[in-house]
Amino acid sequence: MNIDLIKQHIKNSKISCTSMVVTVFGDTVSQHGHWIWLSSLIQSLEPFGFNERQVRTSVYRLVQSNWLQVKKVGRCSYYAYTDFATGHYEKAARRIYAQGLSTWDHTWTLVLPVSVPENKKEEFRKSLFWLGFNTLSSALYTHPSSERTSLDELIKEQDLVNDVVILNAKTDDENSYAVIKALVKSRWKLSDLESYYQEFLDFYQPIYQSITAKLPDLSVCFLLRSTMIHDFRRILLRDPDFPSEMLPESWVGHEVHALVNKSYKLLSRDSLAYIQQNMKNEQGQVPAASSNFQTRFAD
Repeated sequence: MNIDLIKQHIKNSKISCTSMVVTVFGDTVSQHGHWIWLSSLIQSLEPFGFNERQVRTSVYRLVQSNWLQVKKVGRCSYYAYTDFATGHYEKAARRIYAQGLSTWDHTWTLVLPVSVPENKKEEFRKSLFWLGFNTLSSALYTHPSSERTSLDELIKEQDLVNDVVILNAKTDDENSYAVIKALVKSRWKLSDLESYYQEFLDFYQPIYQSITAKLPDLSVCFLLRSTMIHDFRRILLRDPDFPSEMLPESWVGHEVHALVNKSYKLLSRDSLAYIQQNMKNEQGQVPAASSNFQTRFAD
């Protein structure tokens, strides 16, 4: 496994240092005591091709945008997610590290913004799209799932509890089912999403085969794990997380989910060893991974 392959991929994909910092905090720091020493973060991101100035600038921007909080002890600075960022991370983590495909009871969740203030409409719309909702008709947001956790959190966070109506619906009519499936394909741009998944598969499938034969060095395991989760997270931002019944046959996204699951488990032990040997917080070496880490991609 050649580290230059991953570094070139980061460069070709135009992955920003700021975006990678967010991934490292979510995938790693959140599981090892939440806080990290800035110098340790700089050292950990150097193999990705990011220099000290880029990391410092990214961290500063994330503090200004309320994604990171800082604690100074003497001349040392330590950083952690803010409560705001933690809320976003937890929503994302439910999808990134999902155990597998869930069964669908054919329920659609409908969201009708009846009195959302004008200055909150755009933020609410973007947040719904991130959760996989879209409009089948004007001002009616829909998603084929009755799972409400992330949606309920979103509405409370944006203080819209009294401004939104949530309904559940089903259709048993075959013609309506066919119409909706056709709308899903166009409204949610599934062909574009399929291309993103295929690109991911084309890059990471050979890497998986390589590391199955022989695991690389600890630092490369950490680099590969972080970059893979970063790329996967970026696709999930576009993925409405639909049940199989609403997707084309032999959906490539299922193959990608399985690949990430297998690769992450394969890289976990050595990447964890790298983290505990190289990352520090105020107390010294970061602690072992939390119990939550063990539930990621659990069977």
